Amino acid sequence: MNKEIFCSNLQRMQKLAATLTSALKELDGRKLLPLDASRFNPDELSPSDSLYLDGFRARFADLQDMLGTVMFQSIARMDEDESPGRELSTRERVVLMEKREILDAMKWQDSREIRNSFAHDYPDQHRQKAENFNAAREYSNYLLTVTKNIEQYIQQHYGVGFCA
Repeated sequence: MNKEIFCSNLQRMQKLAATLTSALKELDGRKLLPLDASRFNPDELSPSDSLYLDGFRARFADLQDMLGTVMFQSIARMDEDESPGRELSTRERVVLMEKREILDAMKWQDSREIRNSFAHDYPDQHRQKAENFNAAREYSNYLLTVTKNIEQYIQQHYGVGFCA
């Protein structure tokens, strides 16, 4: 893989992690999460609270996607485990990242399911929406840990100044 493309992907990942961190600080400051799943009704949210929750949802999903679809492939290509014409499956990439101690495969799968739950929005399932937001809040720290693990992996295997 081209070093410039890899470093660009790494910078995008870091920016997404920073925006998720920012969204978490806002949610924590406003005490929006955890949501009471038994009483949650998105139609009763103030417009600003609705925007903060939507922003958080998008940032969680964006980082989860970036890690799983871009960074894992980028690392596999940099390490020459994968190349054009010799693509790994998503599952194989996750196993590879677990072997490299970048992630825990079970937790990764959980975070993927949470991300997917946001993609399937059913208007009358308020309890499920609240549970999805609460789970995403819980797993946000995990995604940020995976991000840090990727940064450490790159530093250890390619040098601190690799993308400088």
